[in-house]
Amino acid sequence: MRRRWLDDPTFLAALALNQALPGSNGVKQTVLIGNHLRGAPGAAVALFGLLAGPFVIVLAVAAIYAGLIQHKIVHDMLDGVAAAVIGLTFATGLRSGVYGAPGAVAWAIVAVTVLCIGVLDWPLIPVVLCLIPVSVALAWAQGRRR
Repeated sequence: MRRRWLDDPTFLAALALNQALPGSNGVKQTVLIGNHLRGAPGAAVALFGLLAGPFVIVLAVAAIYAGLIQHKIVHDMLDGVAAAVIGLTFATGLRSGVYGAPGAVAWAIVAVTVLCIGVLDWPLIPVVLCLIPVSVALAWAQGRRR
C-alpha cells in the first residue's frame, strides 16, 4: 500500500455507509475517499474538485443567458422548451398511471389537483399540503379494506 489507495473492503464499507446516509452518494464517497487518502484537507480538495467543474459550467450558462435575455427569440425558445417539458411530464404521468393501475381514489386526487392548480389557479404548495394528508388517509383506508 505504498500509494495508500483504497482496497476493496475499505471502498465497499464506505459505499455501504454512504447508502445509509441521506444525500448524494457521489459527494459522500468523494469526501470519504479524500479523507482516507489525505485527511481533512484531502476531503476538502476532493469535494472542491468534484463540484468546481459543474459550478463553472453553471456560471458560464448563467452568463450566456444574462447576455441573451433581452432577445425575444430566447423567451420564445424557452416557452417551447417549457411546453415540451409539460407535455413529457403529463405523458409520463399518464403512462405510469395506466401501467400502475392506481385505482379510482388516486385518479380522483389527480383530478382534484389538476382542477385546483391548473384550472382554478390556486397556489401549488397549499393545495399539495392539503391533499397529501387526504390522499394518505384514503390510501390507508383503502389498504385496510383489502
